[in-house]
Amino acid sequence: MSDYAFYSFQNEALLDLGADPLPLPVRREMEKEIFGGEEVRVDLIIEELYFFLDEFPDMRDLYAATMEALAWIAGANKGMEGDMEAAARFLLMGLDAAPDSLLLRSNYAMVLQLQGKGEDALEQYEVVLSDPEGKENPMVRLMAARLYAEQGEYLEAYRLLDDMAHDLPTDDAFWNFLAEMKELAGLEGEEEVDEEEEITVAASQASATCPACGTALRPGARFCRQCGTKVETGAQERHEVPKPSFCPGCGMQLREGARFCRQCGTKVENGAQVRHEEPKPSFCPGCGMQLREGARFCRQCGKPL
Repeated sequence: MSDYAFYSFQNEALLDLGADPLPLPVRREMEKEIFGGEEVRVDLIIEELYFFLDEFPDMRDLYAATMEALAWIAGANKGMEGDMEAAARFLLMGLDAAPDSLLLRSNYAMVLQLQGKGEDALEQYEVVLSDPEGKENPMVRLMAARLYAEQGEYLEAYRLLDDMAHDLPTDDAFWNFLAEMKELAGLEGEEEVDEEEEITVAASQASATCPACGTALRPGARFCRQCGTKVETGAQERHEVPKPSFCPGCGMQLREGARFCRQCGTKVENGAQVRHEEPKPSFCPGCGMQLREGARFCRQCGKPL
């Protein structure tokens, strides 16, 4: 049996991740290597704890949260250093102690994806997405959608992306990706049944409008799909449309209080450069939706322009 010393390791990240401030076991022969440098070797501490729990398996439940947090810290550090193999190894150590950790599993999936192990990564993403909380992670959905697209499963990719539309209203790269998946999945020109029902309900009621630009909001929307303004719960209705402002450089409609145009980058200083003459609009030939200047796809129906 190994001879252990127990150390109190004060680390804010451990506490932030919900780990109890437990004493950490370190073999005597490893003390100098772990604590003798300018910084504490977290990567060696997790190996010491893993070794300790292998010798004393009845302590696994007590140290599960600590192992999870240390694995995430060590894995993230190695990932930032570009050592994906070491990052994967530490994340697996954590999953061995905390198999239900969505934090570790989603990060492990991303590391596998960066290593070019797409099928293994997708298997991990599917475990995360099967959990209601994991399904709400937009990064997991986006990364998984890219893997589905690489494998030719365009419908699966589109389904993952379509549910994210409310959360990424002004990300052109996202809308282009969504439109591409819709086209490749054979859904071009078709409308989802639930979206039709959503529009019907919205039309039958007094539709809530964006407080910044006046665009009608979809039921339950958290962001305006036109200008990206966040919509506070219970404060969505505003039927007096404010006078819009436009970028003096490219004519893009500006968000309220914007200092820079998100389309061309023109600086707007204290409103002095803002113009209120609306530029001549262009519309999608497929569905009639007004287009953003320079758009390559319609953000409403996905039609290439």
